[in-house]
Amino acid sequence: MISLSMSPFEAYKKFLALKYHFDGGYDYFKYQGKVKATSDSFERRKDKYQFYRLSKHKDAEKFLVSNFVERDLKWVGDLFSDDAEEIYNNWLKKQESLTYIFSNETKKLLTKFDENIIIKDGQHPHLLRMFLRKEISIETLIILNDIFNFFPYWNKKIEDTIIWPGIYNKCLKYKPFVQYNVFKCKKALKETFS
Repeated sequence: MISLSMSPFEAYKKFLALKYHFDGGYDYFKYQGKVKATSDSFERRKDKYQFYRLSKHKDAEKFLVSNFVERDLKWVGDLFSDDAEEIYNNWLKKQESLTYIFSNETKKLLTKFDENIIIKDGQHPHLLRMFLRKEISIETLIILNDIFNFFPYWNKKIEDTIIWPGIYNKCLKYKPFVQYNVFKCKKALKETFS
């Protein structure tokens, strides 16, 4: 296995860039992961040892992305809990079989596709409720929106100002990291809804 390790300072900058990406208005892709950080600020950190550990991970970027998507990660030390590596491994497995997962999850949807995304009385649509119950993954939600572009409609019609905006933001931030075969996913949808 090829080691993709980096320096602890690079790990620190990668952590900051992804944290800013998932937490705020920073765009990791637009700025190519570059952040304003100095080696002096890094050396003054009391938790810099954690970045030494992070720098030794075989794929720090994917490790970070998987953990930022799965939970509200605020401190680098949380990456060294028992479940962080498990989150990463589960995420990797999911990425490797994304078309299969998408196909299986879309089979759980209501038979008339529009009924899954329609909003009644400002309430959460069926598809969003399925996501909240963990019956479908965030990746499936992102892929479906990528194909049908219903998020703008949801933004106008969903009256909830707490849960949906957070999910919407996470979907927007995570979307560039979701790599999938559009042709295979559309084919799976045609088979499910034909």
